[in-house]
Amino acid sequence: MAIETKVERVNDPSKQNSVMAEWADFGWEGTPQEHFSESVRRTQETDKHYASEYKETTHFVTITFKRDTSMQNYKELVELEKQYRAPLPPAPSVFPKEEEKKMGCLWIVLAIVGVFLTFGIGTIIIIVLRLKSYKKRVAKWEEEKAQFEKNNAPVITAYEEAKKNRAEARKKAKSLIV
Repeated sequence: MAIETKVERVNDPSKQNSVMAEWADFGWEGTPQEHFSESVRRTQETDKHYASEYKETTHFVTITFKRDTSMQNYKELVELEKQYRAPLPPAPSVFPKEEEKKMGCLWIVLAIVGVFLTFGIGTIIIIVLRLKSYKKRVAKWEEEKAQFEKNNAPVITAYEEAKKNRAEARKKAKSLIV
């Protein structure tokens, strides 16, 4: 009966239970050990006088995980764990949101407010020009968005597929633990 072990450091102690649950899905049993230290430091202004003091706190948890290599479904669990732990491909870049559309609407609203405040001919001209250019800019934005989605379709598909495979690997591993 061989036992394999690994140690993982969790910098946020509040995440200890979720980390242990995640590893447990792949047959690991964890033993946590909390580490906490606090020290007072001083910054020196001159050789004889101290300018300030501050506390430095270190708080983290190390979890030692163990798993029996002779357990049922061990090899399949190892493969599923590798699949789950495989790095995700780079996330697709995000196309700019509909800021362009919102900005066009903002200018129209501001122009209408200007008409009511000044009743000037210049404001009416601005409204007309903005209304004409707005449709062109929306069409350009929609064309760029379609081109962006077309160019990034493989990246988006690969990223979504990797996330799906990760979730399926963890679910399948969880079902193998008896």
